[in-house]
This record gives sequence, structure tokens and C-alpha cells, in this order.
Amino acid sequence: MKILTQKNTKLLNLSILLLRCMVGVILFAAGAGKVLGWFGGFGMKMTIQYYSMWGISVPFTYLSSFTEFIGGFLLIVGFLTRPAAFAIMINMLVATILTMPKGFLVGGASYPFSLTVSAIIILLAGPMAYSIDAWLLNRNRNQPLII
Repeated sequence: MKILTQKNTKLLNLSILLLRCMVGVILFAAGAGKVLGWFGGFGMKMTIQYYSMWGISVPFTYLSSFTEFIGGFLLIVGFLTRPAAFAIMINMLVATILTMPKGFLVGGASYPFSLTVSAIIILLAGPMAYSIDAWLLNRNRNQPLII
């Protein structure tokens, strides 16, 4: 019964690591496609044209694309995790609001909504033990990294 009722810190650390990596990889790949044309993306020029059809200005297109690209990478490695999660949460919330008129499931708003909720979870939980943030914090305190 202990496994069902008690907190397991190691599994919690691993769970947040998996969530960070999943969200980070998805957003890094999407952002890299928008910014650099990687992973089958169209690059920045086409991204600007697509976003302009939605009424999104060029500065906000750059902000959104680089938030996904850089923020995704930061989540994967666990560096500046909470600020990155906050920026991603705002970015994905805007994406949810923009896609909601098309429909939640069929129109695709469920995808950015799930990333919004995941970013909120990461923001609230923090990077946990398996992250550069934890390593730097423990290094500054001269304590061994607890895994």
C-alpha cells in the first residue's frame, strides 16, 4: 500500500524530468522548424507569412517562434526552468485562444491547451532534481546533488 499512498521523491523527480523533456522536445522541434526550417519546418519567412494571416505582427511572430525554440531547449536541459515554463505557458495560452474558435478537438485547440497545462505543472513544480538548475543550486550550497 505504501507505493499507492506515499510520496516517492525519486519518482516525482523522474516524472517532472519526463514531462519537461516531452514538452521541451515538442516545442524545440516546432520552434526549430519555424525559425530555422529544421524537422520539415518552413523557416522564418514562411512562418511570418502564416502568422500574418492570423493577424499576428512580425515582432510577435519572432517572439512566439523563439519562445518555442529556446524555451523548449531550456526545458529539456532544466536551465531557467520556471521562466521558460512561464513564457511557454503564455505562448501556448495565446495559441489556445487563437485556435479555440475552430473547435477544441477537431479545430486543434486541444494541442496548445495540453502544452499550456503541462507548462503550468512545470512552472508550479519547478525543475526538480534532474536539471541544471538543481545542479547549480546545490553546487552553490556546496552540497551533493540528491538523486
